[in-house]
Amino acid sequence: MNDDFRNVYRELADDARNYSDPERALAVGRRRRRTMLAAPALAVAVAAVALGTWVTLRPPIPTGTPGNQATEVTTAASSPVPTLSPPPNAPALPPGAVGRASFAYAGCRSGCPGLAVVGDRQFIIPGEERNPGSSAMLLSLSPDGRWLGYPAGDSYVVRDLTGTRTMAFPPSEPGRRMAAWVWSADSKRLLVGDFREGNDNTYTLVDVLTGSRTPAVIPAARTPLALTNEGEVVSRARDQQPEPVRVLTLTVSTIGDATGRSVTIDASAILAQNESLFPGSVLVHPDGGGYLLGVGTVDGISTGVLRVAADGRVVERVVDVPSDNREFWNVLGVNGDGLLLSRQTNDPGRQATTVVAVTGKALRDLFALPRESIVAVPGASAR
Repeated sequence: MNDDFRNVYRELADDARNYSDPERALAVGRRRRRTMLAAPALAVAVAAVALGTWVTLRPPIPTGTPGNQATEVTTAASSPVPTLSPPPNAPALPPGAVGRASFAYAGCRSGCPGLAVVGDRQFIIPGEERNPGSSAMLLSLSPDGRWLGYPAGDSYVVRDLTGTRTMAFPPSEPGRRMAAWVWSADSKRLLVGDFREGNDNTYTLVDVLTGSRTPAVIPAARTPLALTNEGEVVSRARDQQPEPVRVLTLTVSTIGDATGRSVTIDASAILAQNESLFPGSVLVHPDGGGYLLGVGTVDGISTGVLRVAADGRVVERVVDVPSDNREFWNVLGVNGDGLLLSRQTNDPGRQATTVVAVTGKALRDLFALPRESIVAVPGASAR
């Protein structure tokens, strides 16, 4: 097995929650392959843009239903943004109240400790000093930044960063692991998964304010994607669909409902010929009404995000991301302010992972991290 293949295989294992999300694993593999294929082109010169200027990006707009097409995306292309790196001597996250976290991250894909960023401080997340970086993909933050989730051996811990409360979730039996699966947009509920390699996952709905735990009955052969403020689970069929995926059926179910109701999203009219829905990239909209759904090429390269109504009707393309062989985009999640993306840049001298906020059609760079960083923004597990 050559080194490139070995590295991709190892990263697939790290990135895919022990293969419990096959679409996510495949997307990671495609991104890695694209990185290797793009490497010879990294020496191509980039056109200089004056600092502080605003640039209008006009990516190819797919032909779709009039009124549903994305408008021009405006972003600050080269304005300086804060750059964060793991400090050489970060303190351990202390017990008790430290304040809400803006995000959590690991500075590399393996061998780096997980860090919680609170204000201008960075704290090493407990447990990472024993096995640094191995579980960074399992870091999670509630949308309001109050609750931090992280692995503790095979168990999982969720702690209140504004107080002293800590909840532990041990696995049901040896050989299984625990993880935060999805948060509700109002930060009141969390779906915790009990899993191992294979498809026999089980789930528990947690009310983080009261600590109550309710076994979640997920419709058969389905994978949870999102959690509504009412505690309903949004899931999709576990079997992969032929690509491109242009019609996606979701199931929305209450915790005790083994069947649920179907929501069909038909995006055929708004997707370009080479575009596909990303079945694993479904988020509940921050206002609780409907969903956000990532789209991209059949090779797993992100091209934009759709807004979908609660009944499955495609409302609009929220944003298109620029097409550039030197940049890889990913949907990170949503917080109280809206949609967050990441942009990984591979140009020499500009290798970074930048967290980008979407406001209307505007893309705004928030901060930059080392290029191979794994980031958990509020409302999502690490990506």
